[in-house]
Amino acid sequence: MIRNKALCFCVAAALLLGLCGCGEEKEPPVTLAVVTDGSSALEQGVNQAVWQAVQTYAEESGEKTGRYHPADGSGEACGAAIDEAVEKGAQVVISCGEGAGTAVYQAQREYRNVQFLMLGAEPHKDGSDKAKLRGNTRCILFDREQAGFLAGYAAVKEGYTNLAYYGGKDQERAKEYGVGFLEGAQEAAKELKLGEGAVQIRYQERGTDGVSPAFLSEMEQNYQNGCQAVFTDGSSFTAMIQKAAEAVGGKVLGAETDQSQASSAAVISAVNQYGEVLTQELKAIAQGDFDGGKTETLGISEGGVGLTMGTSQMVNFTQEQYSQLLEKAENKEFRFRGTQLLKKTDSFSCLQIQREE
Repeated sequence: MIRNKALCFCVAAALLLGLCGCGEEKEPPVTLAVVTDGSSALEQGVNQAVWQAVQTYAEESGEKTGRYHPADGSGEACGAAIDEAVEKGAQVVISCGEGAGTAVYQAQREYRNVQFLMLGAEPHKDGSDKAKLRGNTRCILFDREQAGFLAGYAAVKEGYTNLAYYGGKDQERAKEYGVGFLEGAQEAAKELKLGEGAVQIRYQERGTDGVSPAFLSEMEQNYQNGCQAVFTDGSSFTAMIQKAAEAVGGKVLGAETDQSQASSAAVISAVNQYGEVLTQELKAIAQGDFDGGKTETLGISEGGVGLTMGTSQMVNFTQEQYSQLLEKAENKEFRFRGTQLLKKTDSFSCLQIQREE
């Protein structure tokens, strides 16, 4: 009798364990992971644009995605987020921003079977700016000079002749966007046959991303004094300039991502084409064509940067003009001469540039 009871207990236990095992549904492992620069992928900006692009691709491909937010923008925190993504099964890790530089530098060595796709930055050793890519890492940079060119060109074609540019803390970034903005404004002014100094541009590399009530008042005063539109390099103070523009009826030219949802003052944006670029890159990876160990800089003709014509508030600058601009860029009709032009601005004959230190 005791023996039969023991046998019944064993059978019941086995059945219970079996049922529990059947009831546990394991989530499929993450295959595509987005590691942000410390801010949320659900906030408007680069991280959101990247996350949405990956989500759109995954809906078609059926891949499982995950997003990971480092505790802050440090390399250590980003490295911990990459570790978590790989532990969840990520085969491709997508990161954006400089914060991932030192983290991917280490991770590409540790996780050799994982492919790393970096946007807007390159892996480097802590304390060094020298890029070091292994075969499992690919970097995509977006041509800031050409993005700035698009903003300046569209602004002058629209009819704006009183403009301003503000660059932030990152000096290289500020100069690249800034010189492109001047080049684009000059090109459009020449095409419109405007006279010498016909377009006024207030130009400042601030050397900081900081803001204050005084800065807001300064921006509002700029607009009230006749400034029609302001372009920035996409630094964090852009929101303050948008606020000033909204208060007095001015306009803002956005950078990096479409600013139309962030501000009613955003008349057009010169954006990095994250959706198109990521779709192309992820399809190549799926087909086994990952071109690792390389950095590519994508400009206008490569489809890396463009204008948000779909949400544009511009009236005079048309889709037809934009298409003609793209065709000219494809035919290499524009010469982009780099930041050395800022040392001597005599070639910008149509512009009256007011440099502020």
